[in-house]
Amino acid sequence: MQKLAAEYVPAADASDRIQSKSSKDEDALLFQQFGGQRTVPSTRACNGLGQGQYAVTPSGELLASSASADPKEVAAMLRDGLAQWAKLPNEKRLLAKAPDPAASGAWRKYEMLYPADGLVLRSVCRDLPRTDVPPHLRDAWNQDFAWFRKMEAGSFLPADPAIGAKHEVPRLLVERLARFSLTDNVRALNYNYFSTDAVEKARLTTTVSGRDGDLLSIRLEGETRCAKPDPDGYGYEAKLLGKATYDVKAGRFMAFELIAVGPRWGKGNCNLRHDDPGPAPMGVVFELAGDSPIDRIPPTHVGRYQW
Repeated sequence: MQKLAAEYVPAADASDRIQSKSSKDEDALLFQQFGGQRTVPSTRACNGLGQGQYAVTPSGELLASSASADPKEVAAMLRDGLAQWAKLPNEKRLLAKAPDPAASGAWRKYEMLYPADGLVLRSVCRDLPRTDVPPHLRDAWNQDFAWFRKMEAGSFLPADPAIGAKHEVPRLLVERLARFSLTDNVRALNYNYFSTDAVEKARLTTTVSGRDGDLLSIRLEGETRCAKPDPDGYGYEAKLLGKATYDVKAGRFMAFELIAVGPRWGKGNCNLRHDDPGPAPMGVVFELAGDSPIDRIPPTHVGRYQW
């Protein structure tokens, strides 16, 4: 697979915006030339839906496509794409003119909000060990990100960071985690974030447990509960526990680990829980993200951060 991928220029994106006919962004218009077409029939994603894998020319000419989670099937599709590329005349390979590099600013606005001097967390969500689901779903997991600007990250700490000092993280920030990051996206994306009136608990306490020069050791403890009432009832209740290291001189976290564990219930609009509404145990782990392009992907609901 890696050898085949090296013959391509890999690109990945969420399909919701670019497959929408209401979107007039240049990348969306290009994607709509081929998005949803299948050269390999699929029962996973029917024609018209943009999810899948595509081998496509820069001009938008479809070479091959599939919507498979099987590496062998995807590899076969990539080989077919290379074979079709070899047959294609040069005039069909490229766009008539180069894209405007400045155009992406309109539809990549959330990437511009990346808080380089703040707190950037990667989250991983998964079911806790279970035997009452099919084997292929027992190890399902998904990831997202949570962003905090520099001032917000600083508000995780007490004003006087003496050893033993305790501090309640502003509820607004804990609610942000509860509403947008502590959601059930284990099997697939979940657009059902929680509204403010669904937040029943949102508490996170930090305690300075030690100091070594400019480095503070921080203990985190708290709880959240969000519940949307019937008829679309779904929710998650979690206990929070973690630790972090903060450099007071640099004004930033050097380490951050937070675990949320508890029962989730109900189903989202597209998170594939139609046959598994629970309640069942679920866990979410937050840790410092890296600085690669992948680690800079905006949180799913960053548009609702009110930044």
